[in-house]
Amino acid sequence: MTDPAQALIDECRRQEENCSYTATSFIIWLRWLRWMRTFCLAAPVVFGALATWKVLEQSSVWAAVFTLLATVIPPTYKASRLDDTIKDYEMMSGEFTNIRDRFRQAALVHSQKPYPEFEAITNQLIGRLEKARARSLAPPQWCFKLAQRQIQAGHYVHDYDQRRQGDGA
Repeated sequence: MTDPAQALIDECRRQEENCSYTATSFIIWLRWLRWMRTFCLAAPVVFGALATWKVLEQSSVWAAVFTLLATVIPPTYKASRLDDTIKDYEMMSGEFTNIRDRFRQAALVHSQKPYPEFEAITNQLIGRLEKARARSLAPPQWCFKLAQRQIQAGHYVHDYDQRRQGDGA
């Protein structure tokens, strides 16, 4: 049978890893959403300018296409509620990052306290994690796969931890 404190440390580490993958995939998706917002705000101006460009006077088809794009993108953007989605992902990527760090601290620091105190701290974190998961945000699968590759490649390893490993600590 496993020592309860060690089992709880292991669980904290698993939840730290889960939060890391979630936060990173949210951040990747958030970058893409922000790019889409920039496109949706800038494209109508560009398409409107192209629609009235003197060079296109001979081609009414292109002028019509650019006019259509300039007029369709703004209401589509508004209807998509992209700004609300961006706010949700901003908030939750930060929340999962914070919870990740708290689980790491629980495993490293709070695990040194008496078991009941360590368990109480961990249970609070699990409650916070369950509340965060209730939002059910779901970025595309490719965001998770990219996050997984980046994390496993060491992109998010702290320099301090790398130096300590190099020192043999």
